[in-house]
Amino acid sequence: MIQKKYKALISDFDGTLACTDKTVTRENLKAINELFSQGKKFALCTGRMTTSALMLAQKLPFKPLIATYNGGEIVDSATGEILSRHVLEPEIMLKLIDYGRERGLYYQIFTDEVIVEKITEVTEFYCSICKVRAVEVGDLKEYILREQKGSPKLMLINFKGDVNTYIEEINEIFGSEVEAVRCYEGMIDVTSLGVNKGLAVKDLSKIWGITPQDCVAVGDEGNDVAMFKVAGVGACMVNAREEVKKHADYVTKNNNDESGVAEVIQKFLIEEKL
Repeated sequence: MIQKKYKALISDFDGTLACTDKTVTRENLKAINELFSQGKKFALCTGRMTTSALMLAQKLPFKPLIATYNGGEIVDSATGEILSRHVLEPEIMLKLIDYGRERGLYYQIFTDEVIVEKITEVTEFYCSICKVRAVEVGDLKEYILREQKGSPKLMLINFKGDVNTYIEEINEIFGSEVEAVRCYEGMIDVTSLGVNKGLAVKDLSKIWGITPQDCVAVGDEGNDVAMFKVAGVGACMVNAREEVKKHADYVTKNNNDESGVAEVIQKFLIEEKL
């Protein structure tokens, strides 16, 4: 007999599948290959921009679907084709920039590149992490009005203190139009209302022809909580903050440097003969 288990794994990258040095352990890769050998699905789901995520995929021995911008886009890393896209419209971005300016927050939007008013130390730090290029455009409101194009997300950054107050305030002021989540220390991702990693689980499931309840989602940050709520199982890395763990169905014993994703695959996805 075969024990029934889940059909797909959707994994965050930073702090989850990736080690601290951004490599992926041999054990994690072996477990994902075992997943494929059983005809099951795997995708990455990240807050990173699509350009950055595709560079990550180049280093993997397989080419998965990737949900980027916290569900703002889904791209086939084998072909570069964008399979779904949800953006912030110019009108709401203008209001968010005013909000950021009033509170002294750094802000940026995205195309295939990072779009900023002026390249600063914060810009350089972000680009060094994501290995992407920034473009300096001057007044960002004027740029948005001129281009009249949406962005999958707008990022606000405050490295001088906690961002939770700003997240609560953004959701209170703009809650009928957007949602805001912490994606990394000092960084806030703002997307259109309903666009989050939970939507990514739904979009990926539709592409695969399965249900969200057939999926296991694994992550470690505030932006992963939406995945936990939609997937059949929400698995949280033990290296996550306590406030993230409380939303998960399962917390790993092994951290991201110790192949925690392989642990989740073996527990919930690999079918063994009884």
